[in-house]
Amino acid sequence: MISLRISLAVISALSFWTIVHAAGCEELQRWVDGRCCDKCPPGTYMKNHCTEEQPTVCRPCKEGFYSDQYNMFDRCEECRSCLYEYAEKCQKTTNANCSCHNGFLCSNNVCSECQENKCVTGEKPKKTEIVLDAKMIKYTYQCELLKEERRDGVDYIHVILGIGFVLVSLTLLVFLSYACMNNLKKYRAHNYPKEFLTVSINTSDSRLSKEESGSVLIMQDESKNNSIGPLCLEEVGLQFIQSVD
Repeated sequence: MISLRISLAVISALSFWTIVHAAGCEELQRWVDGRCCDKCPPGTYMKNHCTEEQPTVCRPCKEGFYSDQYNMFDRCEECRSCLYEYAEKCQKTTNANCSCHNGFLCSNNVCSECQENKCVTGEKPKKTEIVLDAKMIKYTYQCELLKEERRDGVDYIHVILGIGFVLVSLTLLVFLSYACMNNLKKYRAHNYPKEFLTVSINTSDSRLSKEESGSVLIMQDESKNNSIGPLCLEEVGLQFIQSVD
């Protein structure tokens, strides 16, 4: 019983002594063999611990290996191999990231398997993570609609464009209607087509043939029976002048 207590006391003292001395090391150092040794930076591994004569000896990772943190490991980790596509190739300081072909999704965090993306237009896959162990996380997916803010934003733009088109169309319609009304008022005020036709007919005795006089009378009669605008009557006057010449 006494020897057990002594053993526990010795272990506790050693642990306390180790913690106290280790606490005196810098953040990027580790307590090794009674001294603080520097850790090796990312992209390297430790070849030899530090000694009284020399600091920690580090060596760069070989091709196909990497280390992504300060460490005191005696080797670098092997780069991940992708079965489908590489999203990012392996570097000395970063591991490779894998991806699937277009239209497929990674089934886990290392993308060692892929599954078909069954979401349609207007939907996006929602990922759920299932932790299997310290290194492997499985993914499952469910399709959900895109965020309402985005869809509302697209509809809002369409509404603005539609309103703008309608306003422009109404403005042009009002302008054209106003112009036509002014022309119609001028026509009614001056009664230009009627006087023109009357004077022309009165002077046609000596210059017009029967066929031409008949054409003028027919045009005059049609202008009375039909509601034609000032532009159409002007065209009739021009035809009459051409027939006189």
